[in-house]
Amino acid sequence: MAHIPIVDVSWCESCLLSKQIIGPTSDHCITSLPTRSSFFMENLNLGTGIDKKRDFSTAVYGVPSLVASRPSLLFQNVSVFICGTEWKKSATKLKDVQLLLREGGGVVLTSASQAVKVVNEELELASNKKVVLLCDDSSTDSMSGISAPLAKAIRGLYDRSSKQDTPVLTVNSKWLFDSISCAKILECDRFQPCSPVAISLWRLCSCGVEVEQI
Repeated sequence: MAHIPIVDVSWCESCLLSKQIIGPTSDHCITSLPTRSSFFMENLNLGTGIDKKRDFSTAVYGVPSLVASRPSLLFQNVSVFICGTEWKKSATKLKDVQLLLREGGGVVLTSASQAVKVVNEELELASNKKVVLLCDDSSTDSMSGISAPLAKAIRGLYDRSSKQDTPVLTVNSKWLFDSISCAKILECDRFQPCSPVAISLWRLCSCGVEVEQI
């Protein structure tokens, strides 16, 4: 239950009285976990007269402000290509990851060629869309799942994009769980993958420059 508020029945009663889903307050929460991101660290007044401090919990002071106001699902407009052969060693984990992405509004890309098509066609037309290469722990290019055409398409897209744009994120698997925990699409700089080609593309999204061409 990473940073999700755990509420008692009083929250249900408040929703019924309001005739709508409302954000839980500290009075509704029965437990919480510490925050993992500065995303929840802005001062926030929940109507109790107490401003949130940095050592307060996410569930009580961070998530409530998002529940009622967040307009869309976390991975809406995000297409994810699950890269690498390591994923296949655990069918259960792969299915869980796919379920998390789909439940969050994301689109799961099933092949490198499908990812190439999205990069070349959809990202050129829609500035609000992103593609994520979610890499496993494969340390070689041959096992990374990132084909030469896909790498070429991504590099070409960055060549045509402004430095502020990060249309494609190349990250390791921790990115998914941390993004869910923090309730936002995280940047890629803390989630370096393992294979050389993935690291090369990761550098593009983290600093806009490839230090090494693969």
